[in-house]
Amino acid sequence: MGNNALEQLKRETKDDARLFACIKELYEQGVPFSELKALIPDLRRTRDQLHMKRLLEHNNEVLLSMFTKEMSFLLDAKERQEEEEFRKLDQLIRQQQSFRKSAAEAGPVEKLKRLFLPA
Repeated sequence: MGNNALEQLKRETKDDARLFACIKELYEQGVPFSELKALIPDLRRTRDQLHMKRLLEHNNEVLLSMFTKEMSFLLDAKERQEEEEFRKLDQLIRQQQSFRKSAAEAGPVEKLKRLFLPA
């Protein structure tokens, strides 16, 4: 019955060589064929659940990576926008200072100074 039972187990596990190897090892250790046959659906389900868990973990890692890159991009864009706003504000302040300086130099007090105080 040994080879016949192993052949039946092989058919039950189809092309899953690792599952068959584990079951074969248990059979050779003396676990009854009927118990092994009953384990196959549970082993497959557990294997499928582990596979699904690995896929979900991988997907989570990919999503986290994508999210991190997107957040980094958005933060960089926000920083560039703020820098541009500060640059424009600085330019306006300097321009205003320049206008005030020009207005002060061209004012009546400066004209009087130039007339009465030779350079």
